[in-house]
Amino acid sequence: MLQKSLVLEAILLALREEFESYVASSKKTRATGNDAQTKAEGKYDTRSIEENYLADGLSRQALVARQAFAALSALPVVAFDAETPIRVGALVELVFPTENLWFFLAPAAGGLEVRVSGQTVTVLTPDAPLGLQLQGRRQGESTQKPETRILRVL
Repeated sequence: MLQKSLVLEAILLALREEFESYVASSKKTRATGNDAQTKAEGKYDTRSIEENYLADGLSRQALVARQAFAALSALPVVAFDAETPIRVGALVELVFPTENLWFFLAPAAGGLEVRVSGQTVTVLTPDAPLGLQLQGRRQGESTQKPETRILRVL
């Protein structure tokens, strides 16, 4: 059985690693863009500009990861039961026609996947289509598109 606190720890670790990777890549790309080797050799040589645009994009991705980390760090670990309506902070097991999947409803980091106790858990935000359908539902209820049944809420 999955423990929500371990899932949250795994998500935070993944976000920290993602942040560090984006920062390192941004620094390396920026250094390459400002290196004498990439200095423009003509008016159509845009290597330096392109490297710096890429470094800016990587910096923005690092900021998004840092903001997601902050949002999830502040998220309290609350116990849910069969009668508690699903909201941010719920760890949900859904039964699809061909398999069971775990989702963690979080304020940020949608789409991030982590492995905990042999299970893959996907972070789902409240504004994602499935996240919207799950909010307010309870264990045993269903969603339509995709067709699922809520097996467990932790």
